Amino acid sequence: MTDAPISMPVFAPLFAPGAERVKVRWATVEIPVSAEITARCLPAGLNVPEHPTAGLWIAEFIGAEFRSASGIERRPDYLQGGVSLRCAGYGGGADGAYAIETFVEGLNHGILGRELFGLPKKQARSVRLDETEGDLQFHIISALDETLVSGHTALRGEDREPSATPAPAWFDRHFTVKAIPSAEGTGYDVCKLVEIPWAMQASEPVREGIAEFNWGVSEVDPLHHFAPTGTAHVRYGFATLDIAYGRYLADVSPPEPVGSPSWHPKGPSTPHITPSKGAHL
Repeated sequence: MTDAPISMPVFAPLFAPGAERVKVRWATVEIPVSAEITARCLPAGLNVPEHPTAGLWIAEFIGAEFRSASGIERRPDYLQGGVSLRCAGYGGGADGAYAIETFVEGLNHGILGRELFGLPKKQARSVRLDETEGDLQFHIISALDETLVSGHTALRGEDREPSATPAPAWFDRHFTVKAIPSAEGTGYDVCKLVEIPWAMQASEPVREGIAEFNWGVSEVDPLHHFAPTGTAHVRYGFATLDIAYGRYLADVSPPEPVGSPSWHPKGPSTPHITPSKGAHL
């Protein structure tokens, strides 16, 4: 038993809150985006960085373990992906990442991050990260069967420093808004800015490439608003990821939503063509 406040069912909980360690096969697509869309999506306390960037990440989580006072909980392997925005570090210091959306394939494998930290997790119909003879292909298809992103890259050799990881350094300080709506229908019982400490260590040299990808146009998950302003770069490899308990930074009001909820498919999404190989909008 635990005295920590949690919003999952207390009679038959889905997980034991714990610090996570997991092996990952991970790709990050760093996409330069406009300062305007970055400012539109960041909550108070997080500011536009010098180099506005959207980080599209897709990963296979292998042998995830969650350690708590009650023991170790292990999860089956699963895939998830998402988008985080680069932001100026809260209170100064290094840049960080504000989580926009996360998509988990399958059941409730990734539910801990939503309940504990407020990570914006949704179930997805399909999350894919496939490598064939140096060609890395990826996609995220929503539960409504909308293709939110699809693309590929031709991976080059290992030309980064040995300490490089498949996630950029600004992912090490991840931020979310944990918002639990009031049972009375107005406002929130909890609405706090949370910092989540990450630590990633590569287990093999990171490979790179230039991404060619399309955002799908979606009213529900409008990731197409993060149109690239330049070339999108990929980094890919295996690593060990440690995620510790977070900390509350401040009471905040979340930014106004960009998407609108729906439980009904809208039909095939129209691809939004993105520039590649150095083209600019």
